[in-house]
Amino acid sequence: MEEKERILEFAEEKFFREGFYKTSMDEIASGMGISKKTIYKYFESKDQLLNSIVEVFTRRMSIEIESIIKSDRHAIEKIIGLTQTLKKILIKISDRWLNDIRVHRPSVWKTIEEFRTRMIARNISIVFSQGISEGYIIDVPPSIVITVFVSSVRAIINPEFIMNNSISALQAVEYTFKILFNGILTEAGREAYNKIVSQKGQV
Repeated sequence: MEEKERILEFAEEKFFREGFYKTSMDEIASGMGISKKTIYKYFESKDQLLNSIVEVFTRRMSIEIESIIKSDRHAIEKIIGLTQTLKKILIKISDRWLNDIRVHRPSVWKTIEEFRTRMIARNISIVFSQGISEGYIIDVPPSIVITVFVSSVRAIINPEFIMNNSISALQAVEYTFKILFNGILTEAGREAYNKIVSQKGQV
């Protein structure tokens, strides 16, 4: 792995775990056993490092999500795959990181918001259309379902809501999706969903 990639990987893990605002470039350099000068060779500032991390992370997530969407699995399997991907992300990301970005770097938070809104709108539409044709999802206009999902994610899976209600981002995802899925799945869809969940454990 190249030096720049190693810096990005280490800084991403540290920011996600401990937050961005109070993590210094000195701490990153010390943790990696390199000089701060080495980091500045690739990144002019901590903000540039942050922007690069967000860019690489969102690109990586796009590839992972699109691989699920383009697979030949049925809609319920894809929904569960997307849910597991999101939960895997949130296990890695601390609530402190999310709140740091929202409060101290609102422009970066806006970028993240736009990314997840775009990904939800594009991919949920595809999966739901497939689910309707398979008989797993109730036949309602996809635009309504997309709007409900986007609104729920933005309002609930949100640092301010999470902190004010003393729950974790992971719990917010689990509760939100459980409510949404129960509302959109047909009887056949619920049977398929419960069968997969029972085989894999809690999704």
